[in-house]
Amino acid sequence: MPSSNKPRMPCLGPVLAALSLCCTIAGSAAAESVGSTERGSALAVRWCSECHATAASPRASDAGPTFPAIASSRSADYLRGFLANPHMRGQMPPFDLSTVQIEDLVIYLQSLR
Repeated sequence: MPSSNKPRMPCLGPVLAALSLCCTIAGSAAAESVGSTERGSALAVRWCSECHATAASPRASDAGPTFPAIASSRSADYLRGFLANPHMRGQMPPFDLSTVQIEDLVIYLQSLR
């Protein structure tokens, strides 16, 4: 019998199943890591409580609107856009926030509604 020179393809079923499982686990971990109320609260205390009453800090200031007032008057999409762009309006300093930090702050703000 002549031998075949064709390379043999391994069974891809188990490989694809393992890859799918890894992607599912990674996707779940990424979804859990974005939008944390606790991290948003910590960011608010650290960066925002100098000028805003954040509800997360015992300090309160009337230099800017309260976080509950902001949460009740602005959509999540508006907040994401506002936080993603430098704040050259008024007294608001420019922050360079990551997308995860922005999402954390938005989730925290929405929790104050």
